[in-house]
Amino acid sequence: METLDAVFRKHSELEPTGKLSMLGESVCSADRLLAYARRRNPQSPDVSESYIRLGKLYGIRGDVAYCQAAYDTRWWTSELAGPDWAPQVRAQWADEEAIEIRMQMLYALATFRPFPSEAKVADDRQIAHIERSGWRGKAACWEDLSGKWSHSGNVGYGRYVVAMWRGVLEWDGQGVPPKLPVYRQEFTPSVRTAVRKTGTVDWSSFVSEQMKWLLHRQLLPVPAPHPDRKVTWEELAALLRQWENSSRPQEQKERREEDTPDVP
Repeated sequence: METLDAVFRKHSELEPTGKLSMLGESVCSADRLLAYARRRNPQSPDVSESYIRLGKLYGIRGDVAYCQAAYDTRWWTSELAGPDWAPQVRAQWADEEAIEIRMQMLYALATFRPFPSEAKVADDRQIAHIERSGWRGKAACWEDLSGKWSHSGNVGYGRYVVAMWRGVLEWDGQGVPPKLPVYRQEFTPSVRTAVRKTGTVDWSSFVSEQMKWLLHRQLLPVPAPHPDRKVTWEELAALLRQWENSSRPQEQKERREEDTPDVP
């Protein structure tokens, strides 16, 4: 058996199938991850340490999760990222609570085990979605995320994330990191790619303008819902009431200023 293991497990981090397990320890340091990211985008947020630390808490490979986030956000340059059923806006990418929610989703996809006792499940809607979809424990390896975390058209999603992680591992730490292969992704309408046809909505402009407007006024829930998700009358009423309450102090201030006579 040891001889067979030596043949099939040519890489210490790989499963016998050749895939990279979701659960495990980080190999890359936080400094190396950040340095690699900032060679590509100098404005990349300093969150690599959070990924390593929270990854250790959940038993998830935090360095690969960091690379996954970099892939999702195009090195932190997109407006919206993450799975279509639980997207995150740019303002959440450096938020530790949002990073922990990502770890919890990955953990739920990777295993049936209960969450660690130290875990703080702030929002279980994503976990409920994973369970309703029958995905709980069905992505033991990063390559298994295709069609679950990513849309069904991106069949190579998990492989691309692992390839990015290998790029960080193989980088010599000098100069600009080597360019990763350009992967062809099948076109599938999603929140990131607007469908420009008669009778459809250009979600790219919606995300960049309308979602920003809501976010600026703190009217978006956290994590932000998918822009295409329908809103119930009850949710609409709560949103309007929140907006009314937030704008009332400003209106009262303006009214007082109007009532105050000008002093010559």
